[in-house]
Amino acid sequence: MLLNLNTLRAFAALCVVYYHITSDAGLNLPVNVGTRGVDVFFVISGFIITYVGAKNPEQFFARRLIRIVPFYWSATIFVFCIALVFPTLFHNTRADFTQLVCSLFFIPRETDYAGMFPTLILGWSLNYEMYFYVLFALSLWIWQKGAPILCSLLIAAILVLIKLADTSNPSINFYARPIVFEFVFGVVAYYLVSWICRDREGVANGRAGLWVLAFILVASIAVLGVGEYLHGFGFSREVSAGIPAFFLVASAILIERLYGIVINNRLVFLIGESSYILYLVHPYVVYGVLRTLVRHPENLSAPAIAALIVLLLALATAVAVLIHLFFERPFMDFLRRRLLKPRVKDRGDALLHSTPALEGMPASAVPRRPEP
Repeated sequence: MLLNLNTLRAFAALCVVYYHITSDAGLNLPVNVGTRGVDVFFVISGFIITYVGAKNPEQFFARRLIRIVPFYWSATIFVFCIALVFPTLFHNTRADFTQLVCSLFFIPRETDYAGMFPTLILGWSLNYEMYFYVLFALSLWIWQKGAPILCSLLIAAILVLIKLADTSNPSINFYARPIVFEFVFGVVAYYLVSWICRDREGVANGRAGLWVLAFILVASIAVLGVGEYLHGFGFSREVSAGIPAFFLVASAILIERLYGIVINNRLVFLIGESSYILYLVHPYVVYGVLRTLVRHPENLSAPAIAALIVLLLALATAVAVLIHLFFERPFMDFLRRRLLKPRVKDRGDALLHSTPALEGMPASAVPRRPEP
């Protein structure tokens, strides 16, 4: 079961939304943490891809493309068209055709108006995701059984080679940022969880282990938040954020695997399913509302600011859920039926494959719709 990972996806996405609401471009509040949700996403991705690759390597890359590309391309082209018609509407987006092509094909490109951000601003993280998927697919082709290990070695080797080449090309140096090791942390989390769960009965005997895991989980969240506020305690991001994210992901999975404790709530589950959409679209929802309806947030009282934060979180989440239910999920189901070899035999599995955040999870772990 991977229900707790889905909950972490919801948590990570909402953290990033909170950051953009409270950032300098938003309400400009003194405490505006939340960017470390991206690090949690990367570690989760490393774990999930290793899990899926180990359980079901067939058609791996095709499944990943179906998961990532349809909505990302749709949203990117939509934003490009808006920028083309209303060129002054966005601060860091232009109707740049070359940038559009690079964005659609996950090629990092530096511009003078947006730095290394693609047409859809938060697509920068998808450039890393696709990089990881390509290396993992290549590793599966070379050495299927040891693909996660080979992929991790390739990530490290490429980073070292780029550093040794001492190039000034920003598109190449993009892949030499140590944040790529957070995918490796997810791979390590998979092997750690697998190793611990081999002796499930011995490890889970008594409640002491549960309390230790709960402490690690809570402490990891605290370190992520405080560390971001204190600029990483002076350490690099992959250390100050990647390591706590590793412990957060590993402890959440172990709590579920060893003790069967999960957050089995349909709303949380749905937000987790929609987290990919929420992550990508929320800046446009948040800043759209703030720039059109809330011109002077500095004049608001503290209760009004708190209410506005809750409202924006709810609005961005609602938009993401609607897009997921009425566009993303039906379209992905259509593409899977058309492009992938049949793997689904019953309704439970069908539900599983309509929830890509939990791909590879047994159907018994999916929350069932309550009976009328």
